[in-house]
Amino acid sequence: MQYQQLKQQLQHDHQSGASEMAIKTLSQLHDFLQQTDTQSAAELAVIVSELSQIRPSMHALSNALKRWLDQVVPMPFNSEFRVNYLKQLADIRVSLLQASAHVVRHACQLIQPGQTILTHSRSSQILALFTALKQQQISFQVVTTLSAPGNEGFLVAEQLNQWQIPVTVITDAQLALIMPDVDINLSGCDSWLDDHCFVNKSGTYLQALAAKDFHKPFWVLADSFKNSDESSENVILETMTADELGCPAGEFIQPINQYFEIIPDRLISGRIDENGIHHISPV
Repeated sequence: MQYQQLKQQLQHDHQSGASEMAIKTLSQLHDFLQQTDTQSAAELAVIVSELSQIRPSMHALSNALKRWLDQVVPMPFNSEFRVNYLKQLADIRVSLLQASAHVVRHACQLIQPGQTILTHSRSSQILALFTALKQQQISFQVVTTLSAPGNEGFLVAEQLNQWQIPVTVITDAQLALIMPDVDINLSGCDSWLDDHCFVNKSGTYLQALAAKDFHKPFWVLADSFKNSDESSENVILETMTADELGCPAGEFIQPINQYFEIIPDRLISGRIDENGIHHISPV
């Protein structure tokens, strides 16, 4: 894979969650570096800087790359340098996979047999949780939003259908309407901010508000790779092209397609990371 192709795929991937995108990009970067003669930490630092800036609302990738660069910089510049940084990159990817697996293991403790789970957008960790629950023969059903405009909910529904797990698909506007029938809300996370708010696909705030109003638990799956030192005041929220909305053209029409939003911790029950379940507020 060429480096420009890698960057373009990262830029235009609107359906992968933060963890999935990070894991995929690390694999592609490893393949690219195997085919090049990159020799210095300075060259690697440029790559890390460029890739980290492409999707600023999704922090798992930039964190993984920074952890990798921190390990690469102290390495001696000898004949084994390239072998070492490739190994370190592969090791960081494994660490990311392991963190996600631990999140899933802890999240399984929250689900009781027969529950209805509501999720918005598409999180690879939540899909992995559904897989784990099925393997443990725990019965459950899912409600997923359409998750417009990317419609990631269709991908979630198709996957659950293949696994023979009952799934109901609703529009994002029906979140409050369906909430009385929901037992637990699960959300992915693109960035966990320094002031304990988190960033996720737009529509998550509405889900959290409805959950709070109907006294339904709302849990966020977010390993430490999602941690950001930014706050809700200075975080960058990505806006995609308005063409995706299919909005009619007009001199006085202004379409907005902001993909991500900030959800305050006062609306959530807690966070699940690789270290366990952390309660934040009562339902």
